[in-house]
Amino acid sequence: MRLPVCIFDIESNMLCPSCQERLDNGEINEFDIEFSKWLLGRARQYPSLADLHLMRAIRVTRYLVLLVRRGQTSLLEDATGLLDEMSEAFGEVMIVEGPVKLRAFVRHLIAPAVEMGINSLYLPDGTKESIVMLRDIDRDRIRFTKEELRQIVSGVTGQPVLFEYESDRVKKEEEEVPDEFEERLRQFGPRRRRRM
Repeated sequence: MRLPVCIFDIESNMLCPSCQERLDNGEINEFDIEFSKWLLGRARQYPSLADLHLMRAIRVTRYLVLLVRRGQTSLLEDATGLLDEMSEAFGEVMIVEGPVKLRAFVRHLIAPAVEMGINSLYLPDGTKESIVMLRDIDRDRIRFTKEELRQIVSGVTGQPVLFEYESDRVKKEEEEVPDEFEERLRQFGPRRRRRM
């Protein structure tokens, strides 16, 4: 079994320098460690877990998202009772085979809706952030909230991904751009007072 942290680290309750660095860099988080301990505790009961390679465990509100190597979903599904235990302890289980491509994964999560587009921003520190635009008419068809989508997709892809509905973008633009009439009135108002 391969887990997001070394099995020795779990058994000794102390992270090795490599795993500590991955934790510090945000490649893994505390929940990856917590879930790895939980899963390792069930390894004897479920022998099929010996071949499992779990890359990430992500907890998002009422969901447990497990990122495993391609072709390994059956190792979890065939372990009778394991998914039920996971659901009781952590919430509805979603198994994702990785590595994943951003657009394909987003489409899988929001189906039957389709994204309007995905824009990428390159920040000054060299990191990349993606923004997925969604149609307002799909708001009730997508079972996840924007925040749940952000956490799931960001956790699985390892990069920041934001989600916005088209009306959210319009509201932001309206808030950022002041009304021209009000702006001129503000500029005119003080001048008029000064003349008096």
